Amino acid sequence: MCGIKLDNIYFSYSGTSLLSNINMQIVSGEFIVILGPNGSGKSTLLKLMTGLIRPMQGTVEIEGIPVQEFRKSGRIGYVPQNYGRNTGFPATVEEIVKMGLVSQHTSLSKVASRHIVGHMLTLVGMEEMRKRRISDLSGGQQQRVMVARALAGNPGALFLDEPTSGIDPEASAKIYELLKHLNTTLGVTIVMVSHDVEKATRWASRVACVNYGLCYFGDSGEYRKRHGQDPHSWFTGA
Repeated sequence: MCGIKLDNIYFSYSGTSLLSNINMQIVSGEFIVILGPNGSGKSTLLKLMTGLIRPMQGTVEIEGIPVQEFRKSGRIGYVPQNYGRNTGFPATVEEIVKMGLVSQHTSLSKVASRHIVGHMLTLVGMEEMRKRRISDLSGGQQQRVMVARALAGNPGALFLDEPTSGIDPEASAKIYELLKHLNTTLGVTIVMVSHDVEKATRWASRVACVNYGLCYFGDSGEYRKRHGQDPHSWFTGA
């Protein structure tokens, strides 16, 4: 399990400040949802947590290790927004999931790789689809496959950017159920960006509301009760 700490984070694009004075500590095994209006820095914050980009100031640590070093362990699972939704992409479901093994398991035998891929697909309820092309699946099914791919490297933390974007309510509900199962059963720390305030806050344990800075970080029930309708949750710069 992975604890995550952000200390005095500042980040800017082309000299324009996007995130400032971000301080957060996520406990191992938590389920965190990042909320906020469009353009407020949510996805940027997620990328900072995964080490995909570096802050201009401050530090990000996972398990007490600088995130850039921690990335080398292969224990960060990341599902970017709308990943894999290319209707012309020819890869099969099992080929997509196997990509998650490449960075840390290059010495695995074909039998071991096949076993891990099968287990991950079973975990997300997609094993029977393993021979299907990813482009033939629905949006919700594709997201499940991307989660399986991220899990193949046995991450301690799973980061997802809008995993329910563009999929129907039924598929969206199944994604939330899957993430909660992974969180409670396997103890995977989950950090998810979402616009779905009502559903996301009912599945997550805590909420981080971002609007160029951190305007709320606390219990999800408290957020729904006292902060969910505040202007900073809906209007950029409010």
